[in-house]
Amino acid sequence: MNWNEPNVNGSRPQTYPVQVQIEVIDRVGVLKDILSRLSDYNINVRSAQVKTFPGQTATISLGIDILDHDQLERTFTQIRKMSDVIKLRRVSQVDDEKLQG
Repeated sequence: MNWNEPNVNGSRPQTYPVQVQIEVIDRVGVLKDILSRLSDYNINVRSAQVKTFPGQTATISLGIDILDHDQLERTFTQIRKMSDVIKLRRVSQVDDEKLQG
């Protein structure tokens, strides 16, 4: 199966769940800024959890729905460019065969 195959019945395109973890400098609005970037790429967020550590960093765990590998890479690139982002990584792996499409 390839990513982004045309859908014959006209329903929503197939997406793949990806779990990501983002370590950020804790500040007001950092989650909103990240969610805004995801929204810009039409990425649905299925779950979000934030853990803050006073005077330190915050860890944001997101479950997102990705259309294809290119969308994932473009999105990661944009989030990594944010000055408050320290580290960004995928926690769960999509089946590599599906990922490469």
